Amino acid sequence: MTDLTKLLPYSLQNDPFTVALTEAFEIQNTQLYDEFRAISNLYLLKDAPSLLVDFLAFEKHVDFYEGLTLEEKKNVVRNALHVHRKKGTKFALLRVFELLNLQGHIEEWFEYGGDPYYFKARIDVSDKGVDDNTIRLLERLIKTYKNNRSWLEVLDIILTSKRNKVYIGTATLTGEEIVVYPYTVTNLSTNAKINVAAANTANVERLTLYPKGGN
Repeated sequence: MTDLTKLLPYSLQNDPFTVALTEAFEIQNTQLYDEFRAISNLYLLKDAPSLLVDFLAFEKHVDFYEGLTLEEKKNVVRNALHVHRKKGTKFALLRVFELLNLQGHIEEWFEYGGDPYYFKARIDVSDKGVDDNTIRLLERLIKTYKNNRSWLEVLDIILTSKRNKVYIGTATLTGEEIVVYPYTVTNLSTNAKINVAAANTANVERLTLYPKGGN
């Protein structure tokens, strides 16, 4: 881009404030130009930051977006218009699987003798792995891009190990619980000398004899 300070009148090229203001404007203008250039050409998504990809996904009405890596998001945004035009077809389903680095195969009811308007989907997730989020994503993709009159009968998920050797490790954890109660004394015996004091009190009976006939 052109150095804006060189476009200033000669009388202002030596003014520090005007030169500083022009240089600051040029920096902002350059950044804005780079952002516009990235937005105007979707093929620059390879260098686009995550926030810009999010804006483009909203603009292109991407039907699924959560749970994807940044590269997968860029793929679906870049191909959003083309997939929308084929939405509701077998081609759209297979194309979406391809954008997510999945190998998919669709078999319609008349190809395997099933009930009308049913189909089977077989998806190889060996390069991606599988968990609950992956299964929910596949179900959502199929529901979004299939035609409304078709129904998923079977979803086969293939997970193949490409290693020649598979190592499996196991571990066993055991333990013993011991309860120690306080010591309790039993069977007590003792030897002791006991002194017992006793007292006996008796009433005294008094007998008085008077002379005969006397008072």
